[in-house]
Amino acid sequence: MVRKIMSFIPLVALLILATACSSAKQVSLTAADNAGKAEVQVGGQIVITLDGNPSTGYTWEVKDLDTTMFEQVGDPSFSSSNPGLVGSGGTLTLTFKALKAGTAPLTLVYHRPWETGVDPTDTFTVTVTVK
Repeated sequence: MVRKIMSFIPLVALLILATACSSAKQVSLTAADNAGKAEVQVGGQIVITLDGNPSTGYTWEVKDLDTTMFEQVGDPSFSSSNPGLVGSGGTLTLTFKALKAGTAPLTLVYHRPWETGVDPTDTFTVTVTVK
């Protein structure tokens, strides 16, 4: 009987740990998460990394940011997939801080910021629940 109880202790500890970590302090998202959902704690960060090539004039920018829920942290950062090749593509990373509890969409558009009246080349949207 004692042996059975002792065998359940690691399982219970694992379940407690999993429950405590169910809302993350940082959530990392990629194109595979487009049209999906994410969950983060108040004060946590949402880090979105998407393919891009700023040398073409295109960049990922936030669209209609709910500033009561999210704050963009810094500027987007670019990492080249081939640093030795001028003009090569890579990934752009945007980071947002979750400000308060609630649920709101977080939408990014891939476009040339100076072009008006032109649809974005791509769109990324995720519904974020902040707990």
